[in-house]
Formats: sequence, C-alpha cells, structure tokens
Amino acid sequence: MEEKIKLIAKIDNANQGQHFCNITVLDKNKKAFNIKLDRDVLSSLVIGKAYVFEVSKTMKEEKEVLNFENAKLIEDVLTDKELNELLPLFYNYAPISHKELKKGIEDHLNKIENKKIKAITLELYEKYKNEFYLHSAATKFHHAYVGGLAHHTLTMLKLATPFTEVYRYLNKDLLYAGIILHDMAKIDEITGADGEYTVEGQLLGHLVMIALEIEKVASKLGIEKSEEVLLLKHIVVSHHGLLNFGSPKKPQTGEALLIWFLDTIDSKFTPLGEAYKETNEGEFTNLLQVMDRMKFYKNKIWY
Repeated sequence: MEEKIKLIAKIDNANQGQHFCNITVLDKNKKAFNIKLDRDVLSSLVIGKAYVFEVSKTMKEEKEVLNFENAKLIEDVLTDKELNELLPLFYNYAPISHKELKKGIEDHLNKIENKKIKAITLELYEKYKNEFYLHSAATKFHHAYVGGLAHHTLTMLKLATPFTEVYRYLNKDLLYAGIILHDMAKIDEITGADGEYTVEGQLLGHLVMIALEIEKVASKLGIEKSEEVLLLKHIVVSHHGLLNFGSPKKPQTGEALLIWFLDTIDSKFTPLGEAYKETNEGEFTNLLQVMDRMKFYKNKIWY
C-alpha cells in the first residue's frame, strides 16, 4: 500500500550508479532517510540545502522505501514562524534569529520616505526576499554562514542611524536603501555560504550587478533619469571604497562614504568578536585573515 507523506529535511549526500540514484536526507532531529529519485531530478537539487519533500512510502521486503515526488526549498513554502524554528536546526545560522533579522530590516525599509527610493528598494527586496535571509555575505573572512547577508545588513542599518543624528546633512532614505541593496546581488554572485562564484559574479561582481538591477527597476518605473536613481547607483558601485578593492568609483557623496566605512567596520568587528569568543582572556586570537593576518589581544579588564 502506497502512502503520501511530507518530509522536511536537508540533503546530506547523494549516491548514484548505473542502476540506482538516491539521496540521504536528515530531518531536524538528525534522523536519516533515504529517498529514491531519477537522475534528472537530482541535478535540480542542492546538497546541503533543506527542502520540504513530498514522497510516496511503500514497503518492500518489510523495509520502508521512499520515492521522490516533489521538493521545494523551505524558504519558499514555510511560514516565518516555522523558518525561525528550523533554520538554526538545519544550518550554521546567524547569531540573530530569522524573525529578528527580518523585522529589523523591514522596519528600516518602511522608514524610507522618498517614493522613488522606496519603490526601487521594495521591488528588489521582494524579488530576493526568500534567498536574502539564507545567503552568506561572503565565502570566507566575514559573515560566511547562512543568514550572514541579512546579519551584516541589519548591523550596518543599526550603525547608520546614530550618524544621521550627529551629521544631519546625511539622507536617511539613501542610507537605508543603499545599505539594504549594497550586497543584495551577492545572491546571484555567489551560490551560497560554501559555494562558488557564478560566471556573472566573476565577470561583473555584485557592485555592478546590483547597479544594473537598480537601473532595470528604475526604467520599469519610468524614473531612470532621476537623481535618486543616480545616487543609489553611485552608492552601490562605490561601497568598496577604493579602486583596488573593486570599486569602479570612489565614494563622492556623504552617504556613499559612510556606507563604505560601515561596511568596512562590520566586516572586521564581527569576525573579531567571533574570534574573541574562542580566545581566553590575556591571550591573543588566531591570525585573522580579514585583518591582514594580524592577531588581537583579548584584555582581562572588560570580560
């Protein structure tokens, strides 16, 4: 007798030979299941990713046999509440929950008042929203874990607000939009936390890629000639600060300058904090790649 069941699990490995093809998946309790499937289906799945599987269960010689019918990424089908619970169980996830990351970023997005800036930011956010909270900010050095992109983005948003209270000439709308968008194209540039650079990522890079996305949305909205669009594009193409760090242009607005600094700060201070957690008081950290292979002393006073 055949039974249809749903299984939420992460692909651990795949096995195939001349006459067989199957995957081993682990549920949230690390219980393993073997699912039989066709070779062409296997090519559409990613090892290390969590899915909601639909399978048919049959018994063969008193053994349970699971046959693949369908699979969808958990971020595409589960609720925010479910994701908040499951992401840390399936992945090495950001130190902040999915719920907190999403609320913090969307709160800042909703504070954008300029209609043109908000329309562009909102459309691109909605386009990439599901992947945004499961992607890394880099393949190594900083925020190289699932949810790292959102964690990095939210930290920068939190850092930006106090600067606008001191330097009142800075435009909050451009800052919030620029921060939310600045690394968004990494979703298409890098395949994942342990992934590789795509062809487009290697030939263009995320700075150029997101500028093209902004231009595309602006053209669709009929606002491609506006100053808001020009300033947003300048922020994203200059946020690495220097030409030898990959920026086509150096920052030439206050907002672009601050985003470069905030990006640099968080990409160094977050890994430093992680290194301090693994270091005893009165000792030095291991060599930190993101800090030009320097060691940092963990003092005895604060801890």
